[in-house]
Amino acid sequence: MKKILPVVLAAMTLAACSTQYSETPLAGNFATSKQNKLQASSHWLLIAKDVAEQIKLGTDKVGAPVYVTPPAQNSKFSQIFYDQVITSLVNQGVTVRRVHDVTVQVVDIDTHLVRFSADRTQNRRFTSMTALAGGIAALYGVNWTAGTKAAVGGLAASASYDWLSWVDQEYAKGRTPSYELIVTTSLTKNAQYLARRTDAYYINDDDASLYNKDKDYSFKVVGGQ
Repeated sequence: MKKILPVVLAAMTLAACSTQYSETPLAGNFATSKQNKLQASSHWLLIAKDVAEQIKLGTDKVGAPVYVTPPAQNSKFSQIFYDQVITSLVNQGVTVRRVHDVTVQVVDIDTHLVRFSADRTQNRRFTSMTALAGGIAALYGVNWTAGTKAAVGGLAASASYDWLSWVDQEYAKGRTPSYELIVTTSLTKNAQYLARRTDAYYINDDDASLYNKDKDYSFKVVGGQ
């Protein structure tokens, strides 16, 4: 069996490489990355502060006050995020005008809720362990199994540190959400972009109504007397 296995693997490799043409491109994966998941209004405030910092960098180039355009989307997130961005800008020393005029730089915030397939694959984390000075081990990522938890649990006990809890806290629990929120912020003056950024976030599927009225509304018509 040991002699046959390399031959079988080699044959499979050759078979996989033998096709030079296909009707469509082969589906490939991007390199593993992380995307934050919004789960509380305090997370919205963190985004607002980060956006305000980027806007401030843009305003420093011109020095003019800013006007934040009220949200076009009628959702809880867009309304509250609008207020949070203004608050963050004021707290960072940016002059914010309540009235739009020709002297201001304009801040536009666009949000879009995107819904993907409900059965998206839940990415499994990987683990690697690197020894550091003083006998301390550093863990990177993790795909916990019962055996892994037991093994690392022994390390945690001996090191008097809850490694499992520390690593698990970095990743959101549950399946990959169907919904993602796209937030685009633009800073313009005289029809010219001074700064612009786009960010994507996961959200809890049950919280979708906070970000968009993503529902099909039906009306029942009742005949009058």
